[in-house]
Amino acid sequence: MIEELLIFSLLGIFVGLAAGMFGIGGGTLIVPVLVGSFLNHGFQEDITIHLALGSSMASIFFTGIASANAHRKKKAIDFSILKPVAFGVIFGALLGAIFALQLEGSILKIIIAIFALLAAIRIGFNIELKSSESKPKNIKSYVAGSGIGFLSSILGIGGGMFAIPYFRSSGLSLISSIGTSAACGIPIALFSSLGFFIMGIGNPALPSLSLGYIYLPAVFGISITSVFAAKYGAQIAHYVSTVTLKWSLASLLLLISIYMVAI
Repeated sequence: MIEELLIFSLLGIFVGLAAGMFGIGGGTLIVPVLVGSFLNHGFQEDITIHLALGSSMASIFFTGIASANAHRKKKAIDFSILKPVAFGVIFGALLGAIFALQLEGSILKIIIAIFALLAAIRIGFNIELKSSESKPKNIKSYVAGSGIGFLSSILGIGGGMFAIPYFRSSGLSLISSIGTSAACGIPIALFSSLGFFIMGIGNPALPSLSLGYIYLPAVFGISITSVFAAKYGAQIAHYVSTVTLKWSLASLLLLISIYMVAI
């Protein structure tokens, strides 16, 4: 147990820094590491990816609060654009969690690997949605929020990979997009976690100390350190150049894609 908590706590430091710097919620780091950790501890292979997804989303909730608060203090969150997106997220995140649990673990691993690779290519080659000077209409924001929440739940992430491009296309600067995305990760994590919790109730294959598909030692270990590291990540984002942020994130995603195929 002590070894587990140490691993999860160290993971939380990197997750917090990533969440603050990139506004990605940290799930892109959490899920691959948790899958490897769960397999190493002898958990049943057919539930490890789902358990990693649920635990990731629960951890992101606490990390997201710390990260969003840090960006709020920097006045980097556009609440007028965030609100309608957040309403759409509620429906999409819950539905996405339910859908993810219908897929086999091997399929989810491939989906995550492909997503990470495509995201690395998009960021590395600076492929962006067309930016608009005017704020999107509410109905568009609701639909976008539903899609962001749905896909984020399947991938176990805080939504930054989808939310940041959307907010950028809505006319926000990169820093404001990262801050608003960090805030968007809170409802994504909350309602996705709810779905993984409800759908896992009564499953005998799940290990002890689990609430549905949420493994409590992992959530505790990651959250207790990530909430402190997130504020430093946010501070770094405001001092590091956009080019450095872009290539750092692209490199991280490429490594994750390779790892998910290998395990």
